[in-house]
Amino acid sequence: MDYDYLSRIRANLTLYSKKKTSNLLDGGFRSIFRGRSLDFDDLREYTYGDNVRDIDWKSSSKTGKTLVRRYIAERKHNILLVGDSGMKMVADTDAGEAKEKLAVMTLGSLAYLANRHGDDFAMLMNRGPGMDFSFFKSGEVHFERIVRRYETSIGQQPRRDLGALLDYVADHFRRRMLIFIVTDMEGVSHLNDRLLKKLTVQNDVLILSVTDAYLTGDRSFDVERNAYEPEFLLRSGALGRLEHRERRARTEAVKVLCKRYDVGYTEIRKEAELIDRIAELMEEHGRS
Repeated sequence: MDYDYLSRIRANLTLYSKKKTSNLLDGGFRSIFRGRSLDFDDLREYTYGDNVRDIDWKSSSKTGKTLVRRYIAERKHNILLVGDSGMKMVADTDAGEAKEKLAVMTLGSLAYLANRHGDDFAMLMNRGPGMDFSFFKSGEVHFERIVRRYETSIGQQPRRDLGALLDYVADHFRRRMLIFIVTDMEGVSHLNDRLLKKLTVQNDVLILSVTDAYLTGDRSFDVERNAYEPEFLLRSGALGRLEHRERRARTEAVKVLCKRYDVGYTEIRKEAELIDRIAELMEEHGRS
């Protein structure tokens, strides 16, 4: 285990919290929070989109800030982290960074945010011949164990694909959840109307797709075949243009599909943009 992952996740999110809000999970997610809990918890400053009926005028007048009441149901989430794995994750992004490291950093950052927010979170992933599931709970040890187990699963060729894993989630999980899916271009190809309709009946779903290196342009190595691609393919201008055009079309089709079911979607190319991408994804989804 590269223990540097844990310190980098903490450092990235600590630095980010100084630049922007660290309460990224405070938004009202549609399917999880219908109505309003009677269990009052605390107050926070009003932000655009809050219900004016939740404003605590007495507290606001004392502090000089517009404060709204926050309820337990608006703060507590059941978060399921679905991690894609297999040899396909042992490759590079189109920005030249290792997909494996970026995927682990992405899932680890989400787990760390959930833990800081006080949520119960679990991880589900394919691992060799079976599935690996951690029960819903919180805590620093739980966060670290999830990051380590996900890292060790990458590179093991699973018996089932991401679509089968998500079918299992839709058919067997009964609690309302906020589901984060960490995957790549191949994993996204398993999404379809039937699957997203099942998943979003009672859950909020957000997808973070780690990009893939392009076949053309540079020396490209196929990790599944364990061989370099032929030179005549790499240097083909016509093939390169076709590849870029096909990727744009595929990305647009995925975005249209996700929008149809109010599923959040973003792509991550490098670690430097990771936290901003997560924040933008949650903020946009919370407003939808």
